[in-house]
Amino acid sequence: MEDQKAMVETIVKFTWTVNNFFDLNCQVLYSDTFFAGSHPWRILLYPEGEDEVEICWDAGNNSTNLPDYWNRYASLKLSLINQVDGKMTKTDSLYEDFHKRHLPMIVMDIKKFSDPKNWFLVNDTCIIVAEVSLNTNASCGRELTDFKGVAKIEKDYVELLEKACLKHPSLIESLLKRNRSQRFIERGFTALGRVLHFLKTKKVKDMLNDDDACKELQDLWDEVEIVRFDDLTWLEPHVKSALRMKVYMVKEAMVTKLKGYVVDLEDRVESLKANVAAAKDDLEGAKLEFAIAEKGFVKKDLNDELGHGIPYL
Repeated sequence: MEDQKAMVETIVKFTWTVNNFFDLNCQVLYSDTFFAGSHPWRILLYPEGEDEVEICWDAGNNSTNLPDYWNRYASLKLSLINQVDGKMTKTDSLYEDFHKRHLPMIVMDIKKFSDPKNWFLVNDTCIIVAEVSLNTNASCGRELTDFKGVAKIEKDYVELLEKACLKHPSLIESLLKRNRSQRFIERGFTALGRVLHFLKTKKVKDMLNDDDACKELQDLWDEVEIVRFDDLTWLEPHVKSALRMKVYMVKEAMVTKLKGYVVDLEDRVESLKANVAAAKDDLEGAKLEFAIAEKGFVKKDLNDELGHGIPYL
């Protein structure tokens, strides 16, 4: 019975329509407060970031009253709506303890966001949808661990990040030298950790059978690129390869087909070579028989006289 109660969730969906985006004259815009259970939430929109638009979760007006560890657990989902093609809507979701003050979720390059061809901003209006699945009985959450003294990162990502930074020290240096905020650094390494974890845990078949997996990886990679680590040339080929897995399978099918065709032709050539060798043997035998038969043979014309052995007078 206790387990059943622990599985009970409250799902709240909140839609925020932001009008006159380019007329906004503020560093941050706050949505109205909405509630999941008895807990207040709101969405923060940063329209004037460094070449990017940032959409974040906020624990609402009463966030300062939250204890560091509260026995509530939520699944959070935030979507920036593509107003023409729902499949292109940018979505991110994660599980977080309520005690976190800011939960950065979506970051997009301002050019991509404002490009009319992308349909995120239509008639100077964008639409943001937030969903909260709240389990009031759950007491577990994802554990945060100190990472190199520069950020608090989910434990699942720390080992991968440590290995990456050991081999590529510029990952840390590139963010520290820009004097970025603690929140920005945590967002950057969390995004990178998610990409590394995705590539480590997913299989080829996951990318072939699930369009959502491809979209998830693309969204994660977009966020990593916005952070602007100095050098990701070691990682980018693996990401691009995973995203092109369906293209790879088409090419693999073509290569397999052509390989079969080549093998078939090689077999035919070998068969023809054997036939040629046998024909050469037959030819040599025929030449020998011909030489024997030709010896002493005098060719006659059909109109030649038969001859009678009497000399002409």
